Amino acid sequence: MGEQDDLIADLEDQAKLGWKAARELVAPFGPVAANFSEAIRLLIHHYERGVALIPPPGQNHILRLMQNNTIKATYYFMTKQYRPEILKGKSPLTIEHLFEAYSAIDHAAIISYCYLFRTLSKKIEKDEWEYVQSPLYDALAVGACAGLDVPEIGFGFGLLGRGLRYLAFAAFLHENRRGFKEYRQHLKHKDLPFDTEFEEKMWGCNNAQVSALILEKMGFNRAIAIQYLAAAERHGKFTPDALYGIRFRLAEAVIDTYIEKSEIPQVAPKWVGANISFPTELRAKLMTDLRAVISDKSRIEWLNKGGSCICPEQTPEFFVGMSEEQIAEEIASSEAIPPTAG
Repeated sequence: MGEQDDLIADLEDQAKLGWKAARELVAPFGPVAANFSEAIRLLIHHYERGVALIPPPGQNHILRLMQNNTIKATYYFMTKQYRPEILKGKSPLTIEHLFEAYSAIDHAAIISYCYLFRTLSKKIEKDEWEYVQSPLYDALAVGACAGLDVPEIGFGFGLLGRGLRYLAFAAFLHENRRGFKEYRQHLKHKDLPFDTEFEEKMWGCNNAQVSALILEKMGFNRAIAIQYLAAAERHGKFTPDALYGIRFRLAEAVIDTYIEKSEIPQVAPKWVGANISFPTELRAKLMTDLRAVISDKSRIEWLNKGGSCICPEQTPEFFVGMSEEQIAEEIASSEAIPPTAG
């Protein structure tokens, strides 16, 4: 067996990790719609091959998804929140502009959240879903900021890092509402982001495992899921790769240090597996930006934005210079493919 196979076998041999329990928690949410999982696999294929510009057949698949007004709204409001400069100077803004502004791994992260957020939220009572989405938005804001400021992390990895672990809360909540309420109160009392020991006692698995399985279901391959898990649980025996492991670990290290200590490390911890330092200027900028996103009371809940938001009043950049007739035609021409359709 190779190193990765050894790690998988070692992890699965440890009863506390409860892979069977994690799979059972994820199962009620059903299979991922084929058009989404195919898009993720396509994007990962091009990312791993270092393709800067995805060839036309691949572009067309992603653009078809982006033509859906719900996904279009997700991209627009996410961009408005994190990278507003992209929206400027376009006459009018098009989905092609948004497509070209992001890398393959960025698209994989954005599309995954768009799908997962809506799919999981439909399985949870509305008043309880707030306990999932509230920390999720904080994690996404911090992760996006770290990814944009630190090239060694990157935007897509910043989004995926901590945020997926809060989406895993949906599985806990769906399985055991009372247990999740107790867990939530425990975290608040202890001022903790997670408590994996508590999770393993209550549900037989932890949030990192559930997140890793969610990644696989979405179309990310097994190697990525293992690198993600190793970063979240800091498995020192597994050598992180440059494509995924280092980036996931660095994102975890920066976000964790900021959330736990309100500071940025001067150098990456040894468990990250790479000799990366953070110059004074970068740390100062990152601290300023992180404080700003955490205190931002006007933060856009971009995952809650639906197709009805695509209109001149809320997304004016899409309709620059258009007549009323053209606006009506533009809105009507957007494909109405349900985000969870296969």
